[in-house]
Amino acid sequence: MTINLDTLAASLNEHSFQFSPEIATKSRQGLEFETMLTQRQSAGEYYVVENAEASEILQPYQGTFTPKGTLTHGEQNIRVRPIKLDLEFTEVQLEKWWNSWQVSRFDVHKDPEAWTFPRYIFEKELLPKFQDNLNTLAWNGVYNAPTAGTAGDANDAVDGFKTIIAAHATANTIGEVATGDITASNARDKVEEFLDGIPEVLTAKGGRILMSPQVKRYYMRDYRGEFTQITATINGNISAAPVYVDGYNVTLEAVASMAGSERLIFLPNGRDNMVWVSRQGAPVYPEVIFKSQARVLQMYATIYRGFGFEYPAEVYVNDQV
Repeated sequence: MTINLDTLAASLNEHSFQFSPEIATKSRQGLEFETMLTQRQSAGEYYVVENAEASEILQPYQGTFTPKGTLTHGEQNIRVRPIKLDLEFTEVQLEKWWNSWQVSRFDVHKDPEAWTFPRYIFEKELLPKFQDNLNTLAWNGVYNAPTAGTAGDANDAVDGFKTIIAAHATANTIGEVATGDITASNARDKVEEFLDGIPEVLTAKGGRILMSPQVKRYYMRDYRGEFTQITATINGNISAAPVYVDGYNVTLEAVASMAGSERLIFLPNGRDNMVWVSRQGAPVYPEVIFKSQARVLQMYATIYRGFGFEYPAEVYVNDQV
């Protein structure tokens, strides 16, 4: 096949636009935090949450109006930053991709009309890396302004939850319970100590604790070793079952991108508190645009992301990073 870059760019843009909903759906699958947390949208550079805390308001009845109670207002600002995807393909690379796509689009399990060339390029070659990068960024990201003309690291694009939690802990704006190191032999005790250190007005609502897969395995194996049983299994896959902490209506949820961390994050029921934010009017997931240049085809897309907490005072973490 002889590649005509101008014609190919126009065709790819048409197909990319036509099947963008399918590509967006595929993009979201495999994004951990974005699957388990609530999405918000900002109208500009910041997503602003106005919250208020009331003092005691009830009093014994009397026939005259006796005002009581105050409202303390505050706001949470979650920075929403642009993240971009810039790629360049040579004629030789495109020809190899084209030949592979021509074979795969006639797979009996795929609709040849829907399995377009841009969808093939994005889903087969780029989507897994996009998901890995965004999952890692959502936890480990530390924003660093780019150097002009130089592509920066993925984790420099925006602050992730690990960075945001550390900032809240330093500012004493998030609840914190000391647990010390969590190991394979003390995980059950540490998780229970963590919940015991949180005000019961919050734990009584029920909720969940986010943690790394290793810490969850530590907990389950420690529990099994002590009591020769585990709370539940599904088809023999322990990690797929909901695990409740004894005495609490609280489940443990593993987040793969938190690997290597001993951080515990307790989110009480009742609020969609831990959120990720996109920009109103901008694509939530990459809507790629193709542009031809001399002997190369350029592909680019822009999305926006911010991560944070709407009511950090109701979130509790332990003292491990």
